[in-house]
Amino acid sequence: MLIDIHRHAKDAGAADRVVRNLFHNQTSEIEEGKLYTVGLHPWHVDENTIQEDLKMVEDAASHPQVIAIGEAGLDKTIKTSLETQSFAFYAQIDIARKLEKPLIIHCVRAYNEVFIVKINANIKQPWIIHWFNANQQMGEQLTEKGFYLSFGHMLFHDRSKTCHAFPNLPIEKLFFETDDSDYSIDEVYEKAAFLKGMDRETLQKQIESNFKHCFGLEP
Repeated sequence: MLIDIHRHAKDAGAADRVVRNLFHNQTSEIEEGKLYTVGLHPWHVDENTIQEDLKMVEDAASHPQVIAIGEAGLDKTIKTSLETQSFAFYAQIDIARKLEKPLIIHCVRAYNEVFIVKINANIKQPWIIHWFNANQQMGEQLTEKGFYLSFGHMLFHDRSKTCHAFPNLPIEKLFFETDDSDYSIDEVYEKAAFLKGMDRETLQKQIESNFKHCFGLEP
């Protein structure tokens, strides 16, 4: 089974099981029989509408087809202040904690901040950093503290930090995704198996196990 943990497109692509990410204003697109995450993305955090937008997330979060909250997180490359982003981030942490659902993290140049938040808050719910893009040391620090890391098109950038870190990270803490890239989930799995030096079937079974452990659902 091919599991795509994070995809924006409505169709499932090549995945057998896909978790579609919805932004806070897309919650009307939830369909029975499909799996979703819903969150207020850092790019969409607006001081003028933040309370209303968070209410949309909270209202959708309890839907049984919504299996995680997010994308939520921090991004140091955008104009919105970290203070405002943090307000939205903490609010969604509270939603995830209250509903006992995992959190999908958008993190750009803020890995240390996200790491400290989870550790200091003693949060038990799984956190999944989608589109992980940091070095091996950071990857090891995160996985040692229970974070899951999701990989996608960066595995094809042979000179990237992600590509060099991936083979050495624990397979029990990994997921794969297409996000909004042109690579299919089949291609991502194929590349991941090559980089790990393992066969596809073994890799797929491990990701199925990770999915069950993280979300409490059969894949």
